[in-house]
Amino acid sequence: MNRSCKTQSLYGLIFILLVFLCACSPSQIRYQQQRVSRDYTYLEFMENVQPLTLVAEVGGEHMSFYKVLAFQGDKFKVRISALDGKPFAGISGEGIHTQESLDGSSWLCVVEVKALETLFTIDLSAHPFSRYQLRIEKL
Repeated sequence: MNRSCKTQSLYGLIFILLVFLCACSPSQIRYQQQRVSRDYTYLEFMENVQPLTLVAEVGGEHMSFYKVLAFQGDKFKVRISALDGKPFAGISGEGIHTQESLDGSSWLCVVEVKALETLFTIDLSAHPFSRYQLRIEKL
């Protein structure tokens, strides 16, 4: 086998290994839809209960919505930390109880699901601009 065939084989093997590793590590993100001024991200914590941490930007007319699939008895801790600017955040949904507080420079909310099932929403906006870190932990 000549050198170029060995190199191509090696690159192919690396590609297959990366695809395999990505497929074996479940993520909480199930679907994302990005529009001109709205981003929608759908999350679920059934297969991967590790905390989800995202860093993103929002501002002007642009808003971000994180929709979390949850079931009765589930509890989540949602922390939003401002990295630059000041994000405005809210949590809404049917059949949930929320308890909000400030933890230093971070906004913290504990969400407890009372309904049999729900899809609660975390919405973020800012004026004029904010860069933030969102951390969602299933308790």
